[in-house]
Amino acid sequence: MRVTITVPEETTACFVVATDREAGDLAAAVRQRLPVPLAAAVSGRLDTPHLKLARHPAGNSPWDLTEVTGADEDDAERARQATRHIGVTSVLPVGDLPSGPHLARATARAIADSLCGVPVDIATGRTLSPTNTAHPEDFVLADDWLGTVLPPYRNSGRCTVDEDDIDGCACVTLKTRGLRRFGLPELEIANVACPHDLAALNVLRTTAQRLLPLGRHPGDHALPGELMLTSADFSTFWGHREPMWDDGPIEVRLTEVGPRRLGIRPPAGFPGTLNEWLWDDLPPVLHELLTSEPDHTPPPN
Repeated sequence: MRVTITVPEETTACFVVATDREAGDLAAAVRQRLPVPLAAAVSGRLDTPHLKLARHPAGNSPWDLTEVTGADEDDAERARQATRHIGVTSVLPVGDLPSGPHLARATARAIADSLCGVPVDIATGRTLSPTNTAHPEDFVLADDWLGTVLPPYRNSGRCTVDEDDIDGCACVTLKTRGLRRFGLPELEIANVACPHDLAALNVLRTTAQRLLPLGRHPGDHALPGELMLTSADFSTFWGHREPMWDDGPIEVRLTEVGPRRLGIRPPAGFPGTLNEWLWDDLPPVLHELLTSEPDHTPPPN
């Protein structure tokens, strides 16, 4: 059965800088702190719908940061308690993806750096790391664009299922938060046993990368019910040029589970459960790789 997704004509990306400092000339601060190519691209968009800045006292802010989380809990707490919010909003035709959100996020990071603030990704509800990628063409989806992290069930002792118990629990549901700004539905994979959470996360990541190019083309897209995910999809997610597994593609079945949300399941022909599929049918690297740095070496001539 086919699944149809509708890509809108335009999308919105929004980031907020949480700070206690009074903001001065934000445009100048951005130009001073971004590399020249980024600064030039941002300057051409400022004060247009493609890149608007807005300042609000936290008490009157349109953005609620009280539930913000992040890898650094101190930063998350600073964001929740900050007295001022500076919004960076970009409304873009989908043909401007993914460079538009990339520039908006770089702008938020530069403003945060100038004000000792904390940049927050509104789509994911998480704080951002301070790193700025040098060029829009260096965009990789792995750079915190999905807003999906592994739950702490096993580390916190909430689940004690044995690592070798294939269907011992169904604790884990993983959902993306952030694909909509690329014109795409969010993805989820549910009822995963804790020992397979990383494999499920990497299936989610690879599926998102497979769909990403569609976000540049508005209109309806009829997808096959079973999507083929390749090693190149997984490599591109991380910003790698070399294949990351040697076997052929893997099949996933897409289902509509809610408005603008697709679920990921095993292919219809697989005779077992979701967790048996995650355990038996995936390349080993999907069970092993939690994070990886992009390949910044220049391609061969």
